[in-house]
Amino acid sequence: MVPELQKMGKRGKPSIPPEISHLCQELKTHREAEGKDLTVEVRSGVLDRKLNPPFSVRAFFIGTEEGKEPTHIMVLIEKITERHAVDVQKVKEQFELSRRESEVLGLLCEGLGNKEISERLFISEYTAKDHVKKIMRKLGVSSRSRIISSLK
Repeated sequence: MVPELQKMGKRGKPSIPPEISHLCQELKTHREAEGKDLTVEVRSGVLDRKLNPPFSVRAFFIGTEEGKEPTHIMVLIEKITERHAVDVQKVKEQFELSRRESEVLGLLCEGLGNKEISERLFISEYTAKDHVKKIMRKLGVSSRSRIISSLK
């Protein structure tokens, strides 16, 4: 749990860190400025504030129906894992990863997100995401951070 979210603010509600409020406001502002349907638009940042480890924060619209405005913003908070040296060749053989999956795994271990992976490998962000999903399935884990922790 993020320690910052355990603090109570006014009226007994959890205190929302300014980084999260800023991401949500940026998402709303960008959508209004563009004047189009951005149901897949994502904003991201880091909730650091001397937390160990820091947390990655992503915000995006949910509850949208075609032709209607989104009803909510979802914020995902995930612990950022430390960079780990992983013998990618050994993992590739052990879990029968493809060449591309092993490249993606190496970049995951460097702490890169889907967008950065896609830019490095000259593939779409959706393709990078699919590779990450396949790696998770082959390793039998359910999150990016579990990929790395399972390889320690």
